[in-house]
Amino acid sequence: MKSKNLMIIAVLLFLSGSIFAQGQEGFRQGKFENKGFMNIPDLTEAQKTKLQDMRTANMKEMLPIRNELKEKEARLHTLSTGEKVNMDEVSKLIDEIGAIKTSTAKKRAKHHQEIRLILTEDQRVFFDMHAGQKRNCPNMGPRK
Repeated sequence: MKSKNLMIIAVLLFLSGSIFAQGQEGFRQGKFENKGFMNIPDLTEAQKTKLQDMRTANMKEMLPIRNELKEKEARLHTLSTGEKVNMDEVSKLIDEIGAIKTSTAKKRAKHHQEIRLILTEDQRVFFDMHAGQKRNCPNMGPRK
């Protein structure tokens, strides 16, 4: 009886793994392949090139800022979990983190507006409707 139950469990686990693998099949075959630039319709080659250049420049500008933010957040964690917490240092670090996040949000908004400038009216409407949806953005992880 135990052998039969183990066999059933093994078969169910195998089948559940197969089902999940099939769910990803559409992505591997390109059915849901991300074409980049939030799948904005009817982009010209010039627009694609300009968007790629803008995206690369934005990533180069944002990388050191994000690294600094992560360092400060790690330092905040270290300071706030010690035996004796210096609330003045914690408060100062929280202010610094807030300033970085505000600066990042402003840069993101500026970049968004720069993208909108090179799009046609129809493309702009599509972009505005889908902006911020991670599933449509290539190579973007979750924002923190």
